[in-house]
Amino acid sequence: MLTPFYTRIFAPSEYGTISIIYSLIPFLTVVYAYGMETGYFYFSNKEKDDHKIAGTGFLSLIYSSVILSVLLMLCSPWLASLVDTRARIDYIIYIAMILAFDNIAVLPFAFLRRHEKSMRFAVLKTMNIILNLCFNFFFLVFCPYILNHNSSGWLFNLVSMLYHSGDGVKYVLLSNVISSFIMLILLLPEIRKIELKWSKEIWQKMLNYSWPLLILGFAGVINETFDRTLLKMRLPGDNIYKLGQIGIYSACYKISIFMTLATQSFRYAAEPFFFKQMRESNSRDVYATVLKYFSFVTSFIFLGVLLYLPLAMKIIGKNFRGAEDIVPILLMANLFLGLFLYLSQWYKQTEKVLYGAYVSIGGAVITLIINYIFIPEYGYMASAWATLAAYSSMAMVSWVWGQRHFPVNYDIVRIGFYIWFAIALYVVSRLMRDAMFDDGWTIGVYFLNTILGLVYAVVFAAMEKPSFLLGLPVIKKFRKVYAD
Repeated sequence: MLTPFYTRIFAPSEYGTISIIYSLIPFLTVVYAYGMETGYFYFSNKEKDDHKIAGTGFLSLIYSSVILSVLLMLCSPWLASLVDTRARIDYIIYIAMILAFDNIAVLPFAFLRRHEKSMRFAVLKTMNIILNLCFNFFFLVFCPYILNHNSSGWLFNLVSMLYHSGDGVKYVLLSNVISSFIMLILLLPEIRKIELKWSKEIWQKMLNYSWPLLILGFAGVINETFDRTLLKMRLPGDNIYKLGQIGIYSACYKISIFMTLATQSFRYAAEPFFFKQMRESNSRDVYATVLKYFSFVTSFIFLGVLLYLPLAMKIIGKNFRGAEDIVPILLMANLFLGLFLYLSQWYKQTEKVLYGAYVSIGGAVITLIINYIFIPEYGYMASAWATLAAYSSMAMVSWVWGQRHFPVNYDIVRIGFYIWFAIALYVVSRLMRDAMFDDGWTIGVYFLNTILGLVYAVVFAAMEKPSFLLGLPVIKKFRKVYAD
């Protein structure tokens, strides 16, 4: 969400440094969380005492987060020199604080999702983004402006105490620390509802269920963020050039945020839904139907972003728009990531979590091999293709294993059609643009692409009627009134 802001105030090399730091945080997050969130969802639907399970998980995360963050702070001088010669001790301290606050908040947020408080969950998550943006704006825009346009006065003196120019990375991290702490305070009403009682028996059950998710999490982070580290290791050139390339790649990666938002929002809602639904007799039919519509939505997002790509690219600053060729690859990669996250629910419900770890490790191996071999010659294009290869392989393997251990009658033909039809329309758009429009992206191109987008929507509606149309809230309400 902060990419449009950062790519307009930072140079590519500075943004590359930020990207490197924020690509390392997820590795530590996996250790801090150790699968407790998923364990809570599983056992809260399996056991009767939901509050005791939430309390045990919450206390476990508090103890472990505090201990791990204290260790990070004590080891900060050594870690700062190990991670990067440009890193500083205060960076590590800020990271430790962010990890502690965010992971203590995991269970209260899961508690909201478990009890279907979606509105409050969405409001708090949105507030977190807004708070982070406001503090970033304060430190990176307002404070420099005051110091540059004033030389005295109470406001100048106050800003002088809070801000010292020349280190934007520090204030990016500090903004995150403050917003994460405020979010934890705002979660106090949920924390008060959690029964803070420790049960060793419940904790051991949760840990036995969740520990394979630690392996899965590490492998998942390698697939998602480790390409930045590999780019720094394997790209030719000096450090500034490498960081600049990482900054450009990371910024263009964010164009797939439309897909990421869809899959992330779906994941937030889906995980508690699936655990709750698994008791129902028709659960597998529901899973099949939801995946079909999820495939259409993500395919439509893929097509929509690419049909209006120049408009989407305006999200990032002008100095970061040199890698738009990777956007189609990364959009499709994130589509397959969404499919994998959906198809991976079977091993969580059948307590075969190790299978998920095997799949993710396989994806991580693909990511590492392709990046290591091809980055020196192809740069960040190799990282994009590695991401697609990893996620598509993970989705397919998860589906094959899922059909053996937890058979669901997915409409694979129709799901595949929605994906390939979206790809075909994008190819048609590119071919027609190259053949008919010499001036590039003109009004005529946008008009043509709008027609192609409508074609996709009409074909979907025609194929899914009457089941899709009858499921719309307006139609359901009309049918109810008519029946009465």
